[in-house]
Amino acid sequence: MKITFKTSTGRSAHLEVSRLNPYILTGGSPSRIKKVAEFLEKPEVFVGERGHVVVNGFYDGLGISAISTGMGPSSVMIILPEIIEAVEDDFMVILRLGTSGSLQQYVKRGHIHIPISCVRDEGATTAVIGLEYPATTSIELIPLLLKAAEANGYILGRNLWIGPVHTKDDLYFRERPGFSPRRLELKERIKSFVEMGVISSEMEFSAYCILRDYYEGYLDKRIFTGCALAVVSDYSEEGLIDTSGVDSSKIDYELIKIGLEAFSLFRKLKQKETVNIDHVYNLLLSLNPRSSYISGKKDEPASK
Repeated sequence: MKITFKTSTGRSAHLEVSRLNPYILTGGSPSRIKKVAEFLEKPEVFVGERGHVVVNGFYDGLGISAISTGMGPSSVMIILPEIIEAVEDDFMVILRLGTSGSLQQYVKRGHIHIPISCVRDEGATTAVIGLEYPATTSIELIPLLLKAAEANGYILGRNLWIGPVHTKDDLYFRERPGFSPRRLELKERIKSFVEMGVISSEMEFSAYCILRDYYEGYLDKRIFTGCALAVVSDYSEEGLIDTSGVDSSKIDYELIKIGLEAFSLFRKLKQKETVNIDHVYNLLLSLNPRSSYISGKKDEPASK
């Protein structure tokens, strides 16, 4: 079943595409998506009338598409269905490459967060299913994303983190509720997420998880969704969100490299080639309790 609007030419109404490759990178930032072309063979870059960037090309023989989705879950709920419906293969892997703000003192600017699930603190996905329904990363992708991040120099338990993410539909008032007239209510809400171990806060990933589950009930194909987030601000209960000194271009390239490496690992597994992910599981098992990171009393994480 397809639900999106089409133009008279058969192209999608907002992205203006008719077909996409099964390995897909997405991000809210058009400039981040344009940089994907630098990694691809025979890249084609298209910018539609609504400003969404679409890049197609090849990476190590893989057909890659990259699309800018716009900011917030409401935009993703329009663009992602058009992406899903434009893939004709019997599977697709969609990786969101985004930024987030830390919700833990030990998670710092420059770290990478691989979400395993979302706190659905937004309303856009409730048009599909109520908030009691979980939004979870495709479990098949989690070890691949961790291995891809490690291959790019990140170390689990030091500057690479795994855990829930807070997905919101407002940037300034939900993550920093001190500015809101509803500050007392919203402060307690975000504090409860922090206490339960939510790693960082972003604005789109819950839509990926909910739409995946919806479409897999109607389309005869597998849909895998994952996310890699670059943390761009340290955690603070009060005050402005400080992203000063963030090198946006460097962040974009780091995320793209992680995403493309994850695609390569996925293809190897799909072709039944050997991919050693035992090391990733060993690292996961050797992580310290979260309380030790909070207190600062932890052993050095296992080396690569």
